[in-house]
Amino acid sequence: MPDVSVLTPSFGYGRFIRDALNSVARQEGLTVEHVVQDAGSSDETVEVLRDFSDRVRWRSEPDRGQSDALNKAYAVSTGEWLGWLNADEFYLPRGLATLLAAAERTRADVVYGDVVWVDEHGGLLRLFPQHGFTAYLLKNYGIFIPSCGTIFRRSALGGEPWDASVARIMDWDLYLRLDAQGAKFHHVRYPIAAYRIHTGQITAQPLDRFAEDHAKVRARYGVPERLRGHASLLHAAYKLASGAYVRQIQASRMRGADLRWFRDEVGPAPVATLIRRCYARSMPSTSRSGGTGSTNKQP
Repeated sequence: MPDVSVLTPSFGYGRFIRDALNSVARQEGLTVEHVVQDAGSSDETVEVLRDFSDRVRWRSEPDRGQSDALNKAYAVSTGEWLGWLNADEFYLPRGLATLLAAAERTRADVVYGDVVWVDEHGGLLRLFPQHGFTAYLLKNYGIFIPSCGTIFRRSALGGEPWDASVARIMDWDLYLRLDAQGAKFHHVRYPIAAYRIHTGQITAQPLDRFAEDHAKVRARYGVPERLRGHASLLHAAYKLASGAYVRQIQASRMRGADLRWFRDEVGPAPVATLIRRCYARSMPSTSRSGGTGSTNKQP
């Protein structure tokens, strides 16, 4: 049984998915199962997946959207812990091992870290650090837990974790449900993954296209609209107190650095510099001494 099963919903991201696959294949310090559920992409996605057939379980078939794809991948996965990495994202070195170590130490059900935002070519745009969990902010501020920087305990997720009728904020819906069921959340000060900013992603589309999703989730958990302003100020205060803004400023000096550490022409040095510059004082000792990645060649 693998320590972590990484679930990747995919559709039309053939130009990015090789980065995602390489970043999972080269995680160290744990055993990882990678399950990709593709929605029948007509670009180079299937060709890339075939290159990784010896280390990725994948299917390419129609689905009802991202949530449905996640549920399908979840149904065939076997790990005690689940990661969620979209096809246009990628993990940083030892990201999963760092989350798993924190999970074992704290016995939490949901463990999340920080993420970086990168451009289409993997260049650093900004560090997006977070703070410890608060149920009040999850409900009244919204999503501050990055899905690509999180692992979930299988026993906490239940049958079909993602609501297939929710097209955009399925992560917020999932976090709210887990919190309502008493799940324990824990934050780790470490950069876990890279969230890629590009025009083709669903979050780049107008919010009013997903008004029904927001109304549904708000009604389901009794989320009041009027507290959003107050919660935003509180969120900023938590980030300030946790040192998140300091780390964010320190990382800004590296803007544009290519963080695709699994590529031979890039290597782990830029990520190692980011970690040393922004996290040297706050990282668990296991992460500081764990290195920055393997030397395996990418397919």
